[in-house]
Amino acid sequence: MFDFGMDLGTSSVLICRQGKGIVLHEPSVVAVQRRSGQVVSVGEKAREMLGRTPEALLAVRPVRGGVITDCEITGAMARTFLKRAGGNGMFRPNLLICIPPLVSELEERAVIDAGLQAGAARVYLMEQPVAAAAGAGVDPHSPKGTLVVDIGGGTTDIAVISMGAVVRAISIRIAGDSCDDAIQGYLKQEHDLYIGASTAEQIKCTIGCVLPREEELQMTIRGRRVSDGLPGCITVTSNELIPVLQEQAQQILAAICGLIEMTPPELAGDLTETGIVLAGGGAKLYGIDRYLSQEMGLETHISDEPETCVIKGTGQVLHNLRHMQEGVINLARRRRGIG
Repeated sequence: MFDFGMDLGTSSVLICRQGKGIVLHEPSVVAVQRRSGQVVSVGEKAREMLGRTPEALLAVRPVRGGVITDCEITGAMARTFLKRAGGNGMFRPNLLICIPPLVSELEERAVIDAGLQAGAARVYLMEQPVAAAAGAGVDPHSPKGTLVVDIGGGTTDIAVISMGAVVRAISIRIAGDSCDDAIQGYLKQEHDLYIGASTAEQIKCTIGCVLPREEELQMTIRGRRVSDGLPGCITVTSNELIPVLQEQAQQILAAICGLIEMTPPELAGDLTETGIVLAGGGAKLYGIDRYLSQEMGLETHISDEPETCVIKGTGQVLHNLRHMQEGVINLARRRRGIG
């Protein structure tokens, strides 16, 4: 029997398997029948339905801001993904799930219930910033403070960790989705063009940037004109999106500065040496690492695949699960009142 680790994110779900590494990376989208609520499709096929479903179907994201909004659908999604990852044997596996640092006990319970519905024998929880640091190659158990900025789909989770635990943390709803919303708003206001969330995400990933690119890029965008409701087509450049996306980066910067002000001075001083660890898919937005580094005067550490940092860190913990004492549910070393 193998143990599994799961990063249950707003935009995507990643699963690692003990001894095999990352075995699944799919969008956290579920297509259901509107009337019956029956699950029709999960993952990539369901994401293709976003904004394109007929009246009888509804494509939904059951996880928002790291919090489960529908436990039953999330359980069905996790069960499907676990089977795809190879967890459909006769024995029920142990499952380690990463959670944001500021979730409530009720939200923790929802994650545990979803894991049990997915077919796990026992469910463990681990705080995402600790896993992200480990996956980025930083020792999370060092006594020196480390600043972890995990830019996900629905939220950016910012935490100072030390000795394997979260000391201070804050979560803001400025992340990948808000960047998509900002692009949609800009095109609607400045170019009289209405586009869907999937198109906005494609623009962000293709030409979006916080600082000027070495070579300016442009992209042809198709959508519906706001003025007359007819199909429209425009060309957008990367440079004109800089103010739009830099405004999002400025809000993340302000949240980081606010958290540091609440951090004990000894740990805050460590950051001049340890710097910033960037994780999450939003960390791939062009220039955001250099922007934060320039504004704060701190070195920024970012891996080639920041979206996998959390699941890689989770995989490093899997081999210890069997050595945990019986009855342990939560691996997270939580401190009430952080943030």
